Parts: sequence; structure tokens; C-alpha cells
Amino acid sequence: MESSMIWLMKLVLAHFISDFWWQPSKWVKEKEKNKISSGYLYLHVLVTGFTAILLVGPGYWKVVLAITIIHGIIDLLKSYAKPDFKNFAIDQILHLVVIVAGWIVTFNYQPDMKMFQTFYENSTFWAFAAGAFFLTFPASVIIAYVTKQWAVPAGLKNAGKYIGIIERILICLFVYHGQYEAIGLLITGKSILRYNSNNEEVKTEYLLIGTLMSIFIAVAIGLALKLIVQ
Repeated sequence: MESSMIWLMKLVLAHFISDFWWQPSKWVKEKEKNKISSGYLYLHVLVTGFTAILLVGPGYWKVVLAITIIHGIIDLLKSYAKPDFKNFAIDQILHLVVIVAGWIVTFNYQPDMKMFQTFYENSTFWAFAAGAFFLTFPASVIIAYVTKQWAVPAGLKNAGKYIGIIERILICLFVYHGQYEAIGLLITGKSILRYNSNNEEVKTEYLLIGTLMSIFIAVAIGLALKLIVQ
């Protein structure tokens, strides 16, 4: 199974190389503009197949050919969709699903149901899942309610909410792994960016309360995970 996992990782690496490194932004824009008539679409498909063969070897040309053709179809469909992050994420997920399917077929991999059951019953996973989810939208709602009376006119739509989510997840991970110095660097960097704002309407007290609440919640969840997961 170890050799098959290496094969899978090679194919995933080939995908990343061909889709991100060997595909200039010029190709992407031209594909979005000309769609099925784009020459760069077919050139990218050839590069995708070549990269995969280069890493896994010509002995697997059949599965590589199938994956490459499906890759081209997915990219073609994507060219007709709106070029936003959601469709980009769907595109990448589909590519990876096709690669994994090719791996399963090639190596006749049979999932171990006991492994899935063990994973499902793993308290560590569910503790992290619950903690991570709480740090996203529930924590955002709590902070929004508490700081509502000091709120200022919104800037970028939902930007603060998602910045806070990422910040809390990072702080939680830092606390869990005992990397408290990294928390200081993160907060310092955020403070510098906030201080450079020329918006006179920004209330320092409002930002400070929201930041301190966010940090407190993230640290609390991180400490809780350290106590639960041992």
C-alpha cells in the first residue's frame, strides 16, 4: 500500500505543477474568454498529461489518459462558469476526486470499514471538529453581539468576520502546540495593519474589544483541547 500511496502523491503533485506552475495566468484568461475554441485549453491538457506521465511513468498511460481527458472536460466546463473562488474550489475538488478515483481503480484499493469506524469513534477528531467550528461562525456571532453598540460602518463585505475566523483558528492551534510566541507576532502584525488605517471613523476601543474577545475565545478553546485531547 505504501508504493500505491507514493503513486497517488506523485499524481497529486503532477496536478499541482501542471495546474499552477506550468499554467500561466495568460492561459487561464484566454480559456475563460474563448472557452472551447481556446488553443491554450488543449495545450494545458497536453501539459497535464505530460506532467503526470513524467512522474508516474509510461506504464500507467491508460489511467493517465483517462484522468487527462476528464481534466480537460472539467476545465472546459469551468470556462463557462463565473470565475470566482467558489467555482475555482469546485474545479480543484473535482480534479482531486478524479485522481483518487484513478488511484482506487489502478490499485484495486478496498476501503477498510474498520478504519472508518475507528476514525468515526475518534474523540480527538470530534474534539477538534467541535472546537474549530465554534471558532468560526458561532464565535463571530458572539463577538458581533457584544461589540454591536460600538460598531462602525462596514468596509469590505464580511472581511472582518473572516479575518477573525482565521485569526482564532491560528491562535487555537498555537495554544494547543504551546507556541505562545507566535500569538504575539500575529497580534503585533494585525495591530500594525490596523494602526496604518487613515479612516478617522475607526474606533480604537471597538477594535480592541473585538480583538481581545476573539483572542480570549481562541485561547480558551485551545486550552480546552489540550485538556481534552491527551
